[in-house]
Amino acid sequence: TLPSQAMADARASYIENGPTLFSFNVPEFWDLRSGGRRTLALPGTDDKRDIPQVLSLRPTVDPTVWLAFYSPDGVRTVSEGKDYLREIGKFLTSEPEVTENRTGRVAGRTAQIIKGTGRRDGKNIQFTIAIIDLPGPRVAIGAAVAEAGTAQAFYDELNSVYDSFRAGR
Repeated sequence: TLPSQAMADARASYIENGPTLFSFNVPEFWDLRSGGRRTLALPGTDDKRDIPQVLSLRPTVDPTVWLAFYSPDGVRTVSEGKDYLREIGKFLTSEPEVTENRTGRVAGRTAQIIKGTGRRDGKNIQFTIAIIDLPGPRVAIGAAVAEAGTAQAFYDELNSVYDSFRAGR
C-alpha cells in the first residue's frame, strides 16, 4: 500500500533586524511575494509615501484578490495604526466607504478590524484591514482586497491566513 497523503503548510515569516515580528500560513496554489522598502507616489499627484517591506499573497489562478502584511516603522499601537491608515488609505483604494470598524482579535491578539468597499484600478473592490497589536511597541497590518465577483472559496482562504497569523516573541 501507498502511504497516505500528507498535508504540508508553507509558512512565511516577517523578520526585521533579527527577530520574527509575525508569521502566517501560505495557502496551496497562492504566490508569495516580498517587496522591499520603497516610496509610492499617488498617480497624478505629488503625494508620496514610504512603504516598508511587504509580504503579499495572491492565488495563482485569480488575480482579483490579494492580501498583504507589513509592519510600518514608528507605528507602535493600534491607535497609531488607525492614524497611519488615514494617511495611506488613498494608496489602497479610491472612494472608500467603511462598512464596519470594530475592535476584535486576530490569533488571540487585539486588533482593529476595518471592512469596506471602494475602487481600485477602475474596479469595485471590497477590503478588510486588520491592525494587529504585536508584542512590544509594534503593530502588523493585514490588508485583503478582492474585486467584486471574487469566488467565496478565496474569502475562505483569506480567513484561513488570518487564522494562521502568529505574533513573534
